Amino acid sequence: MAFLFMIVRKMAANRWLAASLLLGMIIAVSLVSSIPAFTSGMLQQLLVKDLEAYQEQSMQYPGGLELTLHFNKAKPENRAFAESFGRKAQQEHLDGLDLPAISQVDMLQTIPLTSQLIRNQKRQEGETHASVALTSFRDMDKHLALIDGRLPEPQPKDGVYEALVTETALKKRNLVLGNEFVLTTPEKKEIRVRIVGVFNEKGGNDPYWFTDVSTFVSSFFLPYPSLKDGILAEHPILSTVKYYWAFDYHQIDVGQKEALAGLEQAMKQDALSLGVDKSEFGFRFPVSGVITQYDAKRAQYELVLWSLYVPVFVMLGLYLVMVVRLIIDRQRTEIAVLASRGGSPRQIFAIYLWEIVLLGSVAYLVGPFLGVQLGRMLGVSNGFLEFVDRSGLRVTLSGDIFLYALWTILACVVILLVPVALATRQNIISHKLAVARAQGQPVWHRFFLDVFLLLVAGYGWYSYQRAISPEQAADGVAAHTGSVDALLFFVPVLFVLGTGLLCLRLYPWLLTCIFWLGKRIWPPAVYTTLVQVGRSTRQYQFMMMFIVMTVAVGLYSASMARTLNQNMEELLRYRNGADIRMKVDWRDNQPVRLIVRGPNAGGQGEDAVQPEKQTVVKYEEPPFAPFTKLPGVSHAARVFVKDMGVAQHAADQVEHVKIMGIDPKEFGETVWFKTGLMPHHLNDYLNLLAGEPSAVLISRSLADKLALKPGDSIRLSWKGGRPGDFTVYGIVDYWPSWNPQPSKDDYGNVTESYLVIANLPQIQDKMWLEPYEVWVKLEPQASTQSLYQAIAAQNIPVTQLLNVNQELIKTKTSAFYLGMNGSLTLGFLLSMLVTFTGYLIYWILTLGARKLQYGVFRAMGLSFGELVWMLAIEQVLTFGVAFLLGIGIGKLCNTLFLPALAIYVNAQAQVPPFAIASRTIDELLIYGFIALTLFIGLGILAMLLSRLQIHQAVKLGED
Repeated sequence: MAFLFMIVRKMAANRWLAASLLLGMIIAVSLVSSIPAFTSGMLQQLLVKDLEAYQEQSMQYPGGLELTLHFNKAKPENRAFAESFGRKAQQEHLDGLDLPAISQVDMLQTIPLTSQLIRNQKRQEGETHASVALTSFRDMDKHLALIDGRLPEPQPKDGVYEALVTETALKKRNLVLGNEFVLTTPEKKEIRVRIVGVFNEKGGNDPYWFTDVSTFVSSFFLPYPSLKDGILAEHPILSTVKYYWAFDYHQIDVGQKEALAGLEQAMKQDALSLGVDKSEFGFRFPVSGVITQYDAKRAQYELVLWSLYVPVFVMLGLYLVMVVRLIIDRQRTEIAVLASRGGSPRQIFAIYLWEIVLLGSVAYLVGPFLGVQLGRMLGVSNGFLEFVDRSGLRVTLSGDIFLYALWTILACVVILLVPVALATRQNIISHKLAVARAQGQPVWHRFFLDVFLLLVAGYGWYSYQRAISPEQAADGVAAHTGSVDALLFFVPVLFVLGTGLLCLRLYPWLLTCIFWLGKRIWPPAVYTTLVQVGRSTRQYQFMMMFIVMTVAVGLYSASMARTLNQNMEELLRYRNGADIRMKVDWRDNQPVRLIVRGPNAGGQGEDAVQPEKQTVVKYEEPPFAPFTKLPGVSHAARVFVKDMGVAQHAADQVEHVKIMGIDPKEFGETVWFKTGLMPHHLNDYLNLLAGEPSAVLISRSLADKLALKPGDSIRLSWKGGRPGDFTVYGIVDYWPSWNPQPSKDDYGNVTESYLVIANLPQIQDKMWLEPYEVWVKLEPQASTQSLYQAIAAQNIPVTQLLNVNQELIKTKTSAFYLGMNGSLTLGFLLSMLVTFTGYLIYWILTLGARKLQYGVFRAMGLSFGELVWMLAIEQVLTFGVAFLLGIGIGKLCNTLFLPALAIYVNAQAQVPPFAIASRTIDELLIYGFIALTLFIGLGILAMLLSRLQIHQAVKLGED
């Protein structure tokens, strides 16, 4: 206990350093903990979306677990066995999942029984009916819609059981309410059943109905007690038992993957152990099939975050080493004295070990909770240093989070104990000798770590240059396969670190040159500062490296986020062409095709009306004005698109030409098009069309194929339309919504992409009137919900609607973009916090250590203002230089490594072409953060300097 108290007193004596060390460990733990937190939250969101998509596509409830026992032979023990198996499945497997069940269903069904109709108390021997199975669902009366008749009584009346039939069965079997049947079992025993009602499923997508009741054409539905405790208790005719649980799949956690994926095997083993044959057991649970694919996704998302967090981890490592070195430097004399008085290195090491373990325990208790909050923050990011009002990810604490936190604490302990182990080797004599001797070069300079890092970064740059070269891209090397190369994010950090260390190697030479250039003219404050900084460059290097890393990596992160986000947005906007594209249903003269079904058709129909010959389809154009008056619409355009057109010039002909008919003025006001894609502005090309009705613009691929040039004539046509003659007025390389890249099918066949743009009125007058699309440009603050409501209110028959803003939201909320934007922003903010904290710690301790020096300066006649001026000059020569180095290295890093991002956006096939993007506002934001940090730090230092009682430092006999 006394040993523990001694450690606590020691930490209290250095409380600011201990608090700084604790802060670094908490940041490290929370940052690492956010990786599994974000991954689980993202996978959770992705799982819900996948299950919702499954429900829309398959029209089946994905949270439904269906167990089936289909007995090969009807035996008396089937009923008891089924009940035992159902209880075991519920108690041993499903209760432990802790999933809320929306509905639970038990279904019983007998073997098919021969049936005879009874009329007037007599059997109709001459009438044969198909066999009938008796079926029952537990609590079915609460989930059905009674169409006719009444619900059956649970007990038989005069030996006759009452039953329901589906509406489909009533029609197909020609049944009538009140019909009574005699069903005969294989043992020649009779069961009398009377039809008393007709039902169907209750509307509202009730998850109770896990199967379509309309398929039960050969079933009579009895109350559950009537079949289970009545008929099956007397007759061994049970054939099929189904247990169904409809779980709320929105509450399913990705962490339950192992339990859910193993349900089928566990239940099958239970059934086999009870004597069930493999062919008699059935299992269906869509969730288990979807969730088993998430291991690969989890690994990919975690790799992305680990890669993006590399700069912060490097800075945290430097920060922790710097703080522990400051602690040790302040206590080196104490360590040396303890060693000289008999303290073994192991005992001294144990003191610091327990101190670090105590701080690590606090970080372990706090860090995971902060990591969960950081994981939620990643879910509301929309870009670098951009957040939107969006609900965060559903993130909860899990065992993985605490496991990651534990490994982080162990890594921090190892990093922090290395300097301690080196310090414990010194005694008082070796310590004094080390202080008296020159500092020498840092370890990384002696071992040329900067050169090694630059060589590794250079090799990475060379590899990426080869990958994005046209020759490699042609072979498919640059195609994005969906995997993530961690080196793409790690190599730039190595470059920044290596270049920064190289600059710090040259930094003393720069100071020496500045000193000698003005040695005879520097004022005392500048002269003294140059001498101070020039002789003690090692003590500044950690903090200078912090500034370099923060600025350079911040610039690279901002440009990388901006590049990926902007290229993604441009790709979606170009592909859509406008904010919204709509297809509208047009009236035509095509005859209505009627289908009638005969009474004995068995569900199959035959055509009652067949058109004798194919008529020419004529369309009635709907009014266009209502589209321009919809709420939020800035401009609208009519765009005719025909993909299977034919272009002919002289004797040459090209098929599969995309023909686009537009109104030039409407089109130019509505579409989105990136400037700089073509030699002239888009409006210049539209003016060519507007000046001549028969003018067309053609793609360069079509011009090369047919050897066309401006002024040549071209004939256009398509199946069902009249041919039209036009004149080529221009050649384009890109056009809104048109992809000029050749397409390749599954067999490797390459198909060129051709385009012709013509005036819409000319196409309608000379060729044919066919439905066109309506493209819409929205006002900046327009509400799409109001637009949709107006379309519905005005009964506009929209058959398809593509909203590019919805696609943007969907893409930006995907795992990759959420993780990228969030982690880059979070990493920069945390690196700023680490830099600011390290900056204050360093200078607070430096001012305390220089108290005597400043007292001597004051005694020599320097004013307080001159002391502040000396401190400011020192800031400029150290952190000002580091700031400029960070800017230069960051911009150089952008130039060298950002083009490698083309590998992961498939730049060779991207339209518009991949382009590096950066904005001045991003750089100004980073510069503002750094400048504000340094300004606040300098203000705090000036305040501390004014509070130093410097006159007390100058006294006789002070050592």
